[in-house]
Amino acid sequence: MNPHPYPFSELLIPISYESTAVFETGKWSFQKPDTKLMIAPCQEACPTGTNVPEFLFLLNERREDEALFSILRENPFPGVCGRACFHPCENNCNRAQYDESVSIQALERYVSDCTSIQVEKILPISCESGKQVAVVGAGPSGLSCAYFLSILGHRVTLFEAKAEPGGVLRWGIPEYRLPKSILKREIRRILSLPIEVKTGMAIGKDIPFEELNRFDAVYLSPGATLNLSLGIEGEAMKGVWKGGEFLERINSKEKIRLGRETMVIGGGNTAMDVARSALRLGSKVTIVYRRTRDEMPAIQDEIHEAEEEGVRFEFLLQPVKIRPGKKGRLAVTFQCIRLGELDAGGRPKAIPIKGKYLTLESDDLIVAVGEQVDLSWVPKSFIQNDLIGLNPSPKVFAGGDAVDQPRTIVNAIAAGKRGAISIDLFLRGDSDETILSKIRVGNKGSLSMASYLSIREGEIWSEPKGVATYQQINPLYFKPSKRAKIRRRNRVKALKSFSEVNMRFRAEEALFSASRCFSCGTCNYCYNCYFFCPEGVVSLDPFSRTRTVDFDHCKGCGTCAKACPRAVVEMRVIL
Repeated sequence: MNPHPYPFSELLIPISYESTAVFETGKWSFQKPDTKLMIAPCQEACPTGTNVPEFLFLLNERREDEALFSILRENPFPGVCGRACFHPCENNCNRAQYDESVSIQALERYVSDCTSIQVEKILPISCESGKQVAVVGAGPSGLSCAYFLSILGHRVTLFEAKAEPGGVLRWGIPEYRLPKSILKREIRRILSLPIEVKTGMAIGKDIPFEELNRFDAVYLSPGATLNLSLGIEGEAMKGVWKGGEFLERINSKEKIRLGRETMVIGGGNTAMDVARSALRLGSKVTIVYRRTRDEMPAIQDEIHEAEEEGVRFEFLLQPVKIRPGKKGRLAVTFQCIRLGELDAGGRPKAIPIKGKYLTLESDDLIVAVGEQVDLSWVPKSFIQNDLIGLNPSPKVFAGGDAVDQPRTIVNAIAAGKRGAISIDLFLRGDSDETILSKIRVGNKGSLSMASYLSIREGEIWSEPKGVATYQQINPLYFKPSKRAKIRRRNRVKALKSFSEVNMRFRAEEALFSASRCFSCGTCNYCYNCYFFCPEGVVSLDPFSRTRTVDFDHCKGCGTCAKACPRAVVEMRVIL
């Protein structure tokens, strides 16, 4: 017996002869789709807070100038960071949990290299405040601070003790890593803003520190220019070099002659730079470090490239004496080391093995065990624990190597931006704590200049966004792919000169690499919400790139949220 009163009911289809818009089915639903933009973990990890998904999206659309503008809002050194940054953005890329991280650093370099746009054409300068700010030190931190202060409308005077601005970028990084033509172009772009530069002017020597009192605010950013010594017998012998001085002489184009074999003491970036530079001067190089490779503080890429170029490594050795060796060479006695418990910095302690020594000989020895800041020109009342800390003057600020933070290029740039914002708030009489909390990018200390400018211009401020996790990404809509490999100059040719080793992406490599970005927590107009909506209530304007939802007819099924690859659409309960 057929239980249904109409045996062919499965063939019946309801038909409406007029518009069904009168049935506002959306009024029945208790949840609606809403836009929930988040911060990508790469942007949070970048000390400068560069909006990585935004500039990669613009690059992928062949809008290179706009991509550069996006970077320059937060970082005036894209060409530098595209080469010499330790790229924490890539280490925190969500795509790494899917296949491989996006080549963010190489793409930042590509955007910088393939555009020639000048900063005054793309960054509007605020009305002049009439305030004058002194910036002492034209390294990455001081230059960045001057850049952002000028954008904020203040008159900046930049004091630099050396003959040229750039600091460690100019004198401490070899040409094969950072061509001076690239650095000069980026400095020229910064100084195209109304910034007065006084080079060859050392505060405390050529100009009394008290002269800075005539400025409305002061930013101190001295670099770490004093080379640390080993503090052992024989360190003053001929053939023993200090790492920083060695690199500065190379960058000054001085002729340097090394013997057949060179030994480098240290495990940081300076040690890698002097070792690879010594190779290019025709010497065989061995780096000696008191811990193991895993504990070396140098950028891992630099260690790997040094190995590829032929640098040898000796680990768990600590120098204790230097004395004359055979045929005019240097004989270095090392204490053998074992690793112990972790120290306060999180690295295993280097513990001498009693009675166990080793002697190695070389023609030259380069000591690269760290640098410290020369604060002899700074009043003692400003110094705390060998850094510029609490001071009696509220109008004096500090950054770069002069404060307690990681000594990296990108951290120095970030400190310059933070200093510029803090100075601007001070000059305007605003509370910095309230504003800084509003413009933070995630929870790792980065600040957004774009957000700060919006607040200054009176735009509505919204709560800081959360950070998008890999678990929130829908990987069904992404095709697995490998990173494009960075091409390197032939090893034999590379070691014959100081020409740049790593090559720029070709256009097709850059576009492919940019397309791999998940755009975590950011809408990149993939239109999934439009295509998958069963009710057709999502509308998209392809010109303004805006999405609207007809809530009167949205049934709240949540399909759009499920189909969103980037966790941008969120279903929210309607009370």
